[in-house]
Parts: sequence; C-alpha cells; structure tokens
Amino acid sequence: MKIDISCLEQEPLVFDERFTVEPERLDGEVVTAPVAVHLEGEVRADGDAVTVFGRFRAQGKLACSRCLDDVQWTVDEPYSVEYRWPSTQTDDDEIGLEEDDLDVAFLEGNELDLLELAAEQILLALPMRILCNEGCAGLCPTCGANRNRAAACACPPEVDPRWQALADLTGSRSDS
Repeated sequence: MKIDISCLEQEPLVFDERFTVEPERLDGEVVTAPVAVHLEGEVRADGDAVTVFGRFRAQGKLACSRCLDDVQWTVDEPYSVEYRWPSTQTDDDEIGLEEDDLDVAFLEGNELDLLELAAEQILLALPMRILCNEGCAGLCPTCGANRNRAAACACPPEVDPRWQALADLTGSRSDS
C-alpha cells in the first residue's frame, strides 16, 4: 500500500486506509495474530521534507509476558512523522547523522509505504510489558503448565535458593 508523493507540491494528499499487518512484520514473539489497522492522515510537503500526520487505530492479540495467553489489545492515537530524502554521498558510503536526523525517517524514491508506516506505529505503541491481568501467576518452571488454570500444575512449590540458609538455621534450632 503505497502513496505516490511526486505531485505533492501542488496540494496535500489525504488518505484513509484499512488493512492488516502480519505478525512477521512486527515482533513475532509478542504479536500473536494479524493486527487490523485503520490509518488516516494527510501528507504535506514541507520544504525539503514531507510531513505525514493523522490518526492511527489498531487492534490485535498479544502474548501475555508471564503465561503466554492471548491478550486483546487496542490503540487509538495521533501520529506525526517527518520524512526526508537522504543526501547524495559521492566519496563514502557512511552517512553522518545530526541531532535533528534522529526524529526523521528517510524516503527512497517518490513513494510512501503506508504498511511500513503502520508497522512502525504499532511497534511504537506496543506496551513494554503485556499482562493478561495483574495477578497472573505465569507458567510453572518445572512442567510449563499455566498456573492461572485450576489444577493445571501439581508440582511442589519451588524453593528459592537464596532463602535456603535461613531454612537450614530454623532446622538446626529444632534439633537442639
């Protein structure tokens, strides 16, 4: 899904697109199913740059960080991205970045890839830690069962080795 921006000098381009982004384009360990995206916005020429701004809506399924169960996720927020064409380098392949270049994306040619823009916005909007609920018990380290499900795991509780010295002290007192 690309927009031709070669005629952008005359007037801004407006778009309103709906599509899905596959988990392989995103973080495949976190995103478990295709993400439905509604991307609307406007593309404007801004001197030697192109500014894209609008509204970004998405919904999909993410994996819980503790138990790996699916968690429904939605996002609805504005976005603004500045694009520039890379300067032509003649004698060296390395390009030095200035401080202003860190908040800028670079274009190749005269097309703006909306799928790439959506994938970038999804990655920026993903939560740092995804939990199905605050009290999620996670997976059993011994058998791998989901501890949130009743009777899913019959393993004895794991003893933290850092507390073993205290357990040894209480055991020696009962002997004396």
